[in-house]
Amino acid sequence: MAKKRNSGSEPGTWLTKELLHSDAFRSLSSAHKDIWLFILTLRKYGKDTRGRYDYTRVQNKNSLKVPTIAIQDFFNGPAWKMSMPSHNADTIRRAFKKFMAVGFLSIVHQGGNGPGDQSIYQLEDSWKRWKVGDPACFTKKGMTREKGFCQPKSGVFYTSDRKK
Repeated sequence: MAKKRNSGSEPGTWLTKELLHSDAFRSLSSAHKDIWLFILTLRKYGKDTRGRYDYTRVQNKNSLKVPTIAIQDFFNGPAWKMSMPSHNADTIRRAFKKFMAVGFLSIVHQGGNGPGDQSIYQLEDSWKRWKVGDPACFTKKGMTREKGFCQPKSGVFYTSDRKK
């Protein structure tokens, strides 16, 4: 059977040796590595003049959306028939905190302000400089207990601290 070669007309995922040897990648747990590799498959690439994918031009670098349910569906997907269950939502949330801490992602828009409002991330290069023991490159603001809808089904979301 002949080996199929990607001519550049099919999308793929590009991993560099620099990424694989970085402190940031090596500090990830096994579950976090699974999730990170899945996230890398969500990058959308532009095409060159011959119609082949140009892996140096990431089109959604500043607008990456990765819902938890998409990650779980990928690992539970019928096409893969993986024997291990998907990662739970808490593991996925911890993974995103880790990705931000080591410099893989930053947050452009923090979701959670009602149905359909999901977080939007930006792919970063700070992981190239991050070393074990360094402070977090990026963090996410926590949700306060005081947040919530002013009136149910109004679509208006209360975002400031009620104690003020």
